[in-house]
Amino acid sequence: MLPIHTAIIVDDDRDVNLVLAAILKLKKFDVHKVYSAEECLDKLKELEAKVDVICVNGKIAADRAAMLIVKIKRINPEIKICAVAEDETHKTRVLDYGAEQFMTKPIGIETIVDKIMMLLTRKYSKAER
Repeated sequence: MLPIHTAIIVDDDRDVNLVLAAILKLKKFDVHKVYSAEECLDKLKELEAKVDVICVNGKIAADRAAMLIVKIKRINPEIKICAVAEDETHKTRVLDYGAEQFMTKPIGIETIVDKIMMLLTRKYSKAER
């Protein structure tokens, strides 16, 4: 059986946050929902940076003032980050900040979950080598 993974979902759209959290919970994730970059960093500290993956809204991920992805990677570079954006406007910036995955809407929730699972599979297969 796969270990239970811990995920943080960062999206100011409460409906998206709720649906993605529900699907991840069905996949045996320990899920934490937050709605801003600041809340994400607070939750990361609360969890002592023991998080496997963070799925972040593209607008929040690209915010130059917040620099969320850079701050997450400074706290724990092993955390995988997946950004989901409205379009590809800030794709290069988000990937330069350190996100492993960048997706654009429209995209199905199951596809997002599949990409998250793929990131974690790669993480744990590298750790076993």
